[in-house]
Amino acid sequence: MEQIAALIAEFGLLAVFLNVLLDEGGLPLPASPLLAVAGALAFTGHTSLPLVIAAAVAGSFVADNLWYWIARAHGRGVLALLCKMSLSPDSCVRQTESVFSRIGPTALLFVKFVPGLGNITVALSGITRVKLAVFVPLALLGATIYLSVPVLLGWLFHDAVKSVLNTLAQECVRATFFLI
Repeated sequence: MEQIAALIAEFGLLAVFLNVLLDEGGLPLPASPLLAVAGALAFTGHTSLPLVIAAAVAGSFVADNLWYWIARAHGRGVLALLCKMSLSPDSCVRQTESVFSRIGPTALLFVKFVPGLGNITVALSGITRVKLAVFVPLALLGATIYLSVPVLLGWLFHDAVKSVLNTLAQECVRATFFLI
């Protein structure tokens, strides 16, 4: 855990920001493990819990804004691209449009919890020209709710996170020794 603590201490909130930005941007780079570790480190005083959440939300907000403006400029073609990247491309647009048409932009508050639908809902917000005065607060609040969960779980279960990281470190040393 000390090495990860040192990495987060050195690169800190930038690592959290970039990890969430890339994850929310569409790359298959899950942010939850790093957020849980950052939450555990916040418990031990290596970083600040509110700053970890703020860095994560900032990364998400940048990615959401990119998708919003790209979709606003290029329309439905962006949905096809996003659906190719989703877990279930066949039903992706249909499901998201169904949720979005029933609930509207307030879907931004919870849709990130459904794998593959977060970016598509953001894109639909851009395509349907949801006003920025509506989009921005909903996107920020939805990101805060969604990203706070792994951070707070890491904070609450800091001992378990530390144990897992120590076990992984020991196994990596053993695997390295075995390969030599």
